[in-house]
Amino acid sequence: MSLDDEITMRSSDVWAEGTGVLYRYPVGHTMTLRECTRFLIKESDNTAEVMLNRYLEEEIEAELDRIGARSTSYWMPNTTTPNDVLLVLKAIADRSYTSPELSAEMLDVMTGTAFEDRLPRPLPDGARVAHKIGSYESTFSDAGIVLSAERSGVGQEYYIVVVSEGAPEGEARQTIQEVSLAAYRALAAPEVR
Repeated sequence: MSLDDEITMRSSDVWAEGTGVLYRYPVGHTMTLRECTRFLIKESDNTAEVMLNRYLEEEIEAELDRIGARSTSYWMPNTTTPNDVLLVLKAIADRSYTSPELSAEMLDVMTGTAFEDRLPRPLPDGARVAHKIGSYESTFSDAGIVLSAERSGVGQEYYIVVVSEGAPEGEARQTIQEVSLAAYRALAAPEVR
């Protein structure tokens, strides 16, 4: 399998609820797996999620099991735990797990998304956060890696996963921001505090 393999949107893939932009594209639109994953991460695109699940469901489930994310059901029911999300983040950041080039590409895609209003928002300029948000009913989350000096010019690299369940979206967003800033202050190198 290659990230340059193509996938074509079917009418059953279109998910106009929630976030994303692909639902506005015509059924039959073809793109590479790389392009589809960019929509999934950058736009948190639900249609991209359905397309990739259709194409890669068995591979995704096997990879989650391989890294030890055994409390996650990728599709129905769509459940996970903060620890499983952490395992996925660690695999993405581990250059030896895939390749240095692929790890760097994944982290780049996870940086500067359409949703910078959770973990990245309260951090100072220059802090680079590779992350992925999640929103479903009354659950709002963000999980990411605040990148090290080697990768972004900021202090120590660390992982952060915040899940808020049952609070209104605005309150959840504010809590995620507060936790993000507290973690940054506690974990960033002293010269950037």
